[in-house]
Amino acid sequence: MLAEFRDLVDDLVRDAAQWVTPTQRERAIGLALVRYSADRPRGVVEDVISAGGAVLPLPAQWAPGESQLRSIETPPGSTPLPATAWRVYRAPLGEEIQLAMQLPADQVARLVYSAPHLLSDTADTLPAAHREAVACYAASLLAEQVATVHANASDPTIAADSVDKAHPAREWAARAKAYRNRYFATLGIEINAQGVEQPRIEAAGVVVDLDLPTSHGRGRLYRRR
Repeated sequence: MLAEFRDLVDDLVRDAAQWVTPTQRERAIGLALVRYSADRPRGVVEDVISAGGAVLPLPAQWAPGESQLRSIETPPGSTPLPATAWRVYRAPLGEEIQLAMQLPADQVARLVYSAPHLLSDTADTLPAAHREAVACYAASLLAEQVATVHANASDPTIAADSVDKAHPAREWAARAKAYRNRYFATLGIEINAQGVEQPRIEAAGVVVDLDLPTSHGRGRLYRRR
């Protein structure tokens, strides 16, 4: 639950207790939850009842702008409808699920969709295997804030031409990087040598017909291999 998760984050940044406020900690936990929900969204299965017609009601745990509909079974247990038979439409009053068919009133439809993870005093959907990783991501945000505070503070006892490798700003920056890398490693997210996350680019391919005519309008001849 949330109280235990707070303790886990505090354990990671305990040396900076005097720098991190409860408000900053709650904000970092919220941001870590958003990040994890984007990387590993929660899968939800929920039944809704049609009011009749070509529009289905949104499920209770649907998050507008974040949830993605994956499949629809109607009635439940039947073959999922093809992706061309439904769409999530953004109407002026919000999102709605539109069908390419009419359903009778009271017919049940089973929806499979994604939703953000929950973490509160009464609900916790974080998998045990990723709990520490999410705490590390929250701790990395707090460690970066502590590093910034120390970087902005001047130390009159250090000569201008000296290099203090143990300066708190550098220590906390290194700790922030280490925590962030633990999150990436646990979730299998690729990073480069500098610890920067690699952009996730999906390869796209197109099959085209290269049987193009010559400038004289004749067909081209290609050597077979």
